[in-house]
Amino acid sequence: MANASGAAVSAVTVTLPERLDTAGAAGLKKLIEDALAQAAPEAVSLDASGVTYVGGLCLQLLLASGCTVAAPSEPFREAYALFGVGAFLPGQPASSKEQ
Repeated sequence: MANASGAAVSAVTVTLPERLDTAGAAGLKKLIEDALAQAAPEAVSLDASGVTYVGGLCLQLLLASGCTVAAPSEPFREAYALFGVGAFLPGQPASSKEQ
């Protein structure tokens, strides 16, 4: 992959904050924008291993970013399932039956 000047751009990993609520939405947006300034969406990985809460506004930002989610925590997976977008997480079938 190359940037606008033709130089190779390596993958970028962003560690997400523990709590992704409305109060943290502006900070999350900035984190994602900064990462996307360095690499294309497919080269940006969002590390969700430490996330304990995901609110609707932050979920929208995450989905709109087009970035890959890596190591989603159980609360992160549960939030995606609750909002009906669990299929966007790695290792999830296109349509899964929630219990």
